[in-house]
Amino acid sequence: MRFLLLSSVLLVGAPSFAQAPPASAQVNQQAHASFARGMEAFEQGHFRAAVEHFKEADRLAPSPRLSFNVALSYERMADTPNALAAYRDYLRRAPEANNVQTTSARVAELELELQKSGVQQLSVLSEPAGANVLIDDLSRGVTPWTGELPPGPHRLRLRARGFVDASQSFELPADHAIDLVHQLEPIVLAQFAAAPISAPLVAPLAEEPEVRWWTWTALGSSVAALIGAGAFELSRRHLEAATRDEPEQVATAGTYDSMLSRRTASRVFLGTGLVLGALGGVSLYYDLRREGGAGVGFACAAGECGAYTRGYW
Repeated sequence: MRFLLLSSVLLVGAPSFAQAPPASAQVNQQAHASFARGMEAFEQGHFRAAVEHFKEADRLAPSPRLSFNVALSYERMADTPNALAAYRDYLRRAPEANNVQTTSARVAELELELQKSGVQQLSVLSEPAGANVLIDDLSRGVTPWTGELPPGPHRLRLRARGFVDASQSFELPADHAIDLVHQLEPIVLAQFAAAPISAPLVAPLAEEPEVRWWTWTALGSSVAALIGAGAFELSRRHLEAATRDEPEQVATAGTYDSMLSRRTASRVFLGTGLVLGALGGVSLYYDLRREGGAGVGFACAAGECGAYTRGYW
């Protein structure tokens, strides 16, 4: 009763709205109007409407006293969890208020009432606000969030776009509510905060792989053999054309033998060239991989992007 008498003094006093610049004078007037409607609803016993009006006034012109008035309204509705949440919010916002001692005592009483129902209250706060709250892998809402859980061990995870996920294991006591507060860390800062200023932001590029001498020999010999095969094939075709124009059979037989020998030589050079080319290609492949530099791809680093091959941009 003493608590209600003391609180009623604060309730009827107009809240000290934050001082606003001239451009927001209209907003302050709207906040005062919402507060007046909340007071009227409270006096008429319309406590749910009073809560909505007080919250609207707090949104327009924040004041800790409005959280206190919201708590009183919930108490009149016998809504223990919401009354406790509003009182705790008031103590957070006005830690040096004149009625901190009596309000803290009322908070303790409400915490004991929750304990009897087998749950206790938890508040999760983050900077910035608006992070998704997951408790025991279940989505609960966004910060600032207040709710009731069974006492015991739990797992909290906060997720917000552009920030590193925050996680924490905690033990919820049975006899009193607790706050969990997290300062979220931006992703960019988190990636590079641990690196010294002089450290490179990207890995050093691979050195140019060395191609061994026998690889070049095999590839060069393959090219020479293929050129020789082409030369003999052209010569064979020339003799074949000459044979058709030769009037004497004896001369034709000699030309035909020469044509066959050149065709054989062309095939030998062609086969040799293909084998040497294959060996050279395999050797080149392993030469490039030997230094870890082989590869083709696309990557971005230090504010620029580009294609790379054998480790080079």
